[in-house]
Amino acid sequence: MQQNNASFDAIVIGSGIGSLTTAALLAKERGMRVLVLEKHFNVGGQTHEFKRKGKYEFDVGLHYIGGMDKGSGKAVFDYLTEGRLHWQKMPDEFEKFVYPDMEFNVPSDGKLYCQRLVERFPAERAAIEQYFRDVKTAAGWYSMGHLGDALPAVLRPLLKLAFRWKGGLAALTVEAYLERHFRDPRLKALLASQWGDYGLPPRQAAFGMHALIVTHYWRGAWYPVGGAKQIARAIIPVIERSGGQVLSGKTVSEILVERGRATGVRTVATLKPNRPPVDYAAPIVISGAGAVNTYLKLLPRHVDIPFRDRLHQLPPGTSAISVYLGLKASPATLGIRGENHWVYSGYDHNRAAADTSFTQGYYLSFASLKNPQARSHTAEIIAFAPYDRFAQWADGRWKKRGDDYERLKQDIARQLIDQVERRIPGFAALVDYIDVSTPLTMEHFQGNSRGEFYGLPATPERLFQPWTSAKTPVRNLYLTGGDVMSPGVVGAMIGGVKTAGALMGPFGFFKLMKTMAVAGRRTGQPSSGAAPESEVAPAG
Repeated sequence: MQQNNASFDAIVIGSGIGSLTTAALLAKERGMRVLVLEKHFNVGGQTHEFKRKGKYEFDVGLHYIGGMDKGSGKAVFDYLTEGRLHWQKMPDEFEKFVYPDMEFNVPSDGKLYCQRLVERFPAERAAIEQYFRDVKTAAGWYSMGHLGDALPAVLRPLLKLAFRWKGGLAALTVEAYLERHFRDPRLKALLASQWGDYGLPPRQAAFGMHALIVTHYWRGAWYPVGGAKQIARAIIPVIERSGGQVLSGKTVSEILVERGRATGVRTVATLKPNRPPVDYAAPIVISGAGAVNTYLKLLPRHVDIPFRDRLHQLPPGTSAISVYLGLKASPATLGIRGENHWVYSGYDHNRAAADTSFTQGYYLSFASLKNPQARSHTAEIIAFAPYDRFAQWADGRWKKRGDDYERLKQDIARQLIDQVERRIPGFAALVDYIDVSTPLTMEHFQGNSRGEFYGLPATPERLFQPWTSAKTPVRNLYLTGGDVMSPGVVGAMIGGVKTAGALMGPFGFFKLMKTMAVAGRRTGQPSSGAAPESEVAPAG
């Protein structure tokens, strides 16, 4: 066993956007020396990129983000990066929903979106207009439900009481809401088309989470100039300026606890796990590894966690297979403008989520058309996938799982490319390079059980649970990221603000958000300190 003798004020596990947000705010607002430890050899978590053949760059988790013209999310990004991160607006029709006998282009304007739906389904005008009012309400209540632990303890019961009185809409399932308000099955399916952004089909997903996604894109969508990797590159200097460090290739194997207090972490070298472990000490430990990993894997069994058994019983989240494609030429030659495509073979999203044949639907994205600095053209096809389809290779090592595994990946990739070709003739001929990730890839690099893509599932039951709190039952141990707020890049980032706020006293979260909003106004950003509730914690 080796002891690292460097002195740090806090250790953060993981370098995802939630972890980097917390680390940067502690450095910037408190001058703390923060050590960030990343398992992967690339930093950034779901915002990192990888390169193949020396020219094809692929994002792994960020495909678009809303609200980067103004609002709370923009204010936080600008404050964390000190203006070093810039955004490219996607086409006005940034999303396309495709069904067997219907296509619908989503505009970058909530009012126009409502108008187009009414024109397509005039018999359901009243229900559509009510829906647009309801998603704004539900998004606000769902956000507040996850901010309960950011309030002083004396106020939390009042929030729960108010939620039961006024916030019930957010705690419905998407399916329950749609069945209650709409008749046309095509309209119901169309409204739920973006369920992949939060990873659960209508039967399981909370309407409040769905509402966050819908309202998040009412002003359109953006992509980071230079790619998703620019986010970590822009934030890390803030951490380092206060004497902090961000280290990759460091797998945290255990959170060290003495007398009920977190005192540090034990690590192994990711690429050379046979080397002696190295311990790092700090008076504060913050985990961005997710609630399940933190409580069930990283904390020793002797540490008393009152809800450990309940966490064991949580239903598994969703995973996916991603097909990364290097293209010989621009997909603009096929009429693509950079919009996202959600393609379904039918109108039953619950059935699509349970599919194991990869024939029910896929998501198609073109990062190179969103990024003005892209040097080559790429595309990505994503389809949700059951972990069990790949479980027989779980004991193998990355890149060394055997020929059968590689053949299965290529077969699935070709199947999905063929589906795109049928919709967009000429697409297959553009493909120059293919790489494929499966749930096992996610499990290996992110440490998520069964390759879960989004962490804790966004079900109605997620609200007001103790494991979504930034504070933990272990003194000086905190959680950060999407599990303490909501899935997605911006949701995880706001989760990072929530955790930093928990370390800054009563109303710390709200004080930080005000500080960042004021800073935005001073630098000319039209960002409001009291942003609409629907902007508090969306997914990206």
